[in-house]
Amino acid sequence: MKKVSLKEAAEEFDMIDRDTRVFYNKITGEFDYLNDFRIHDDDDFDADKFDFEEGWVFSPMYDEIDEYRMMVDFAEATPNKRKSDILCIALEGKGAFRRFKDALERTGLTEAWYAWKHLAYVEIVKEWCEYNGLEYVE
Repeated sequence: MKKVSLKEAAEEFDMIDRDTRVFYNKITGEFDYLNDFRIHDDDDFDADKFDFEEGWVFSPMYDEIDEYRMMVDFAEATPNKRKSDILCIALEGKGAFRRFKDALERTGLTEAWYAWKHLAYVEIVKEWCEYNGLEYVE
């Protein structure tokens, strides 16, 4: 059984959205994904492999990965009170994701956010590995 690379898996999980599901093959160490485009438009793609081939483990669903919570945690943990307030205000109401991104740019925290987000995804991957009995490497 292959060990899961935390870095690679975190990057793969970051691609999950409402329409995309990521799968990991614990035998080969391969990641693959499933979405409507691949099912309907990719003639070479066989979605049945996830059900019938041995070793495939599915990722968490989009709703199980709470990226909004990640943004709130980042905003609240930002040590500069003024910047923290700007981020928290951006997260209120509809359009929060867009406003948050804009607020990151205005406050100069974009790089810090992506580092935070990556670490949050690494923690999600660790929990997913433990739940599925998978070993991982840093």
